[in-house]
Amino acid sequence: MLLASLIDAGCPIGVVREALRACGVDEVEIDVEEVSRAGLRALHLRIEDGETAAAERDLDTALSVINASGLPVRLRANATSALTELGMVEAKLHGTDFAHVHLHELSASDTLVDIVGVCAALDWFDVEHAYYGPLPVGQGTVDTQHGILPLPAPATLMLLESAGATLIPGTDGLEHVTPTAAALLTATGKPGMAPMRLRHVGHGAGSRDTPHRPNIVRAWIGDAIGDEHTVTLEFDDPCVELRTNLDDTSPAVVADVMQRCLDAGAYDAWIVPATMKKGRPGSILHVLAPPGADAALANLLLDVTPTLGVRRTDSPRMVAERDVVDFESPLGPVRVKRKRLHGRIVDARPELDDCRAIALTRGVPLHHVIDTITAAARAAFTEDRP
Repeated sequence: MLLASLIDAGCPIGVVREALRACGVDEVEIDVEEVSRAGLRALHLRIEDGETAAAERDLDTALSVINASGLPVRLRANATSALTELGMVEAKLHGTDFAHVHLHELSASDTLVDIVGVCAALDWFDVEHAYYGPLPVGQGTVDTQHGILPLPAPATLMLLESAGATLIPGTDGLEHVTPTAAALLTATGKPGMAPMRLRHVGHGAGSRDTPHRPNIVRAWIGDAIGDEHTVTLEFDDPCVELRTNLDDTSPAVVADVMQRCLDAGAYDAWIVPATMKKGRPGSILHVLAPPGADAALANLLLDVTPTLGVRRTDSPRMVAERDVVDFESPLGPVRVKRKRLHGRIVDARPELDDCRAIALTRGVPLHHVIDTITAAARAAFTEDRP
């Protein structure tokens, strides 16, 4: 429904098809048809089996394919973020390893069509900020591959909890928000509404048609308006900080543990030198985790380090917006991270791995590459401060 609404708002379906082909999703064909839901016109997305046999994919494979697709950086970042959000809750709910969550449990091709397709459409519209309103939820049950589950589906509820979504009563016995939709909303948007000058509206229809309520999603595309400098940032990004003391662990092991935590879904991790009991040198490992992933990460720390305990603190963040774009620098193409505050780009910095590759290729010091490209990126993207 989300994808159909964006196509109805004006995104060419060819853009979506090309993105899916770039990610190796060629076992299905997609099209749209105009339908009526409770008297309202909308587009309905059809996903049909193609000539290629359906592919079996685990989450790690899907993420690798998307990252290697050559699609725009923002599209890849949004798609991998949505898949990661979905995989983390599925792994936690079913007690499986994150990387080996099988997409057939998430409706395989349908999941990739929705996630890659929606992210491709958002990129085509050049959407910088996405918001969503209150979401309907009903009680009851839904029949899944894991058996009969309560509504809202457990994965959906966990995702909406981490996003701080506003929920309103829906019709009992109906799944109003799927786990895939919840992952997309969590990864690409935030609850609420922003002032805008409306440009396009699209209606996407689900398969069900009931006379009392249109089974549609509406997408609004517009330009941000208003006094952007009156916006006050809040500590509205929920996080959990884990800490553990390591006083009998080699630096190589501590560094490996930190990387394991990042690979397992931590937002960030860092090491602080400390003096432990009896004057021994040691380290305090800090791990910043999304809500819902803290228990798994704490178990990881207890499993792979000598520590006997892990401390936990709720640490909500005030977060500046950011995106990653491709940039033709004076030394070659790189990815650049842009920092936004109140709608303005206030900083731009190149990705370190890209700078390191240029330094090795050209045989010049890394700091020279970083300084040169950073100056060029800031000149190209940032505005003069008031």
